[in-house]
Amino acid sequence: MSIDFENVLRGNFEVVDQLVEFVESLSEEDYRFSGSELFMSSIGQHLRHILDLYQVMIQPTKEGVVDYDVRRRGLALETEKEAGLQELRALRSWLESLTPESLAQEVQVKTEVLLSETCSVSLPSTLARELIFTASHLTHHLALMVTIAKVIGYQVDDAVGLAPATNTFVESSKTQAA
Repeated sequence: MSIDFENVLRGNFEVVDQLVEFVESLSEEDYRFSGSELFMSSIGQHLRHILDLYQVMIQPTKEGVVDYDVRRRGLALETEKEAGLQELRALRSWLESLTPESLAQEVQVKTEVLLSETCSVSLPSTLARELIFTASHLTHHLALMVTIAKVIGYQVDDAVGLAPATNTFVESSKTQAA
């Protein structure tokens, strides 16, 4: 089981490191760019959203509860690239501090589930499972950030923002074509 936990952490390190490298490549202006009809949020706002998901694990509002309804909108990290990078570095340090025992920890997940009205459910999970979810969600938002960057003129490696299963498919397709 600890090998699985190590791979959960490794997957989080890979996507967080990919995100750090991507954010570092941007200018301050492009980090906060939102002047397009194609998207509502800036790269910085997408980053804040991802960091919010991790933040409720790092500093839960209630012990043992991962409350995805908690959002920190309007923070400096939405508009200041260095603030975003600083929080990403802190996230990586937190990930480095985790142990197999902490990943096995049971948590209660709370999240809204309806669009038509405010309705949150609470379900059992583990920290490892929530890290898997959050890394996957990070990848999804990184793909959106890459799209924004491409719209404003950046050249971004096609592998940035690919889900692990998609990356496996792409790599196996290359091998079969060779």
